[in-house]
Amino acid sequence: MLKKLLLTSVFLASCAPAFGAATIDPTHAIGLMPDQIQWKKGEASDTAWPIGDPTKPGACLELIKWHPNHFSHPHYHSHARYAVVIDGTWWVSTSNVYDPANLTVPYPKGSVLTDLVKGVHYDGAKPETGDGTVAIFMDCPLDGTPAEVKP
Repeated sequence: MLKKLLLTSVFLASCAPAFGAATIDPTHAIGLMPDQIQWKKGEASDTAWPIGDPTKPGACLELIKWHPNHFSHPHYHSHARYAVVIDGTWWVSTSNVYDPANLTVPYPKGSVLTDLVKGVHYDGAKPETGDGTVAIFMDCPLDGTPAEVKP
């Protein structure tokens, strides 16, 4: 029994380096670990573009961490955008009137939302739920047209 246990231990120890040495072939897939994502700090939110360039045509992924009590203003885009709430709560409105306190709907972690082509919206984080993270998949270049109506 001891010999069998010893042989099993030697086998597992010999396999350990092979498991730790695995890599992703960059001609098949591109992967980023969380510490490799480059975040740009902003006043209202921190953003990262791990896939694509927001100034050039092509598929893009934007990550947004809204700071507490910060919102965009009513606007729309020429491309549909597909969002997944990764962490926290994302507050969204489809009104032309800017009133985050009364006209936004909470989308908790795990929620999915589509901003339709030219669909007016604004979004952000309330004080009690700030710093959530939203992943938004879209076709770039990124654009935004203001759509706010003053009450």
